[in-house]
Amino acid sequence: MTKIKVFHKEGHIMELEVKGHTGFGEEGTDIVCAAISALTQSALMGLKEVAKLNVESSIGEGYLSFKISETNEKSDAILDTLYIALRDLANGYKRHIKMEDCKYVY
Repeated sequence: MTKIKVFHKEGHIMELEVKGHTGFGEEGTDIVCAAISALTQSALMGLKEVAKLNVESSIGEGYLSFKISETNEKSDAILDTLYIALRDLANGYKRHIKMEDCKYVY
């Protein structure tokens, strides 16, 4: 199962953590894992290249996280869109994805 934690502060998404593999398909052919990876890595690139933010990030096998310390209109649009897409995936694959909203405490 993939666990997704989304950290919110005052109506803004500030941090995301994605851990694990969905187990929907065999490793290397799992379309649900691939969808999560594509969405989250695209959002990370958008934060850096489009929103022009400093992003603290980590990517590894079955793991991706990022954190921003400031927001702007573009980052909000990118992260709100990511949230909607991940929520839709989680609703469609409840046995494979758990998504949790958390309070940002930094």
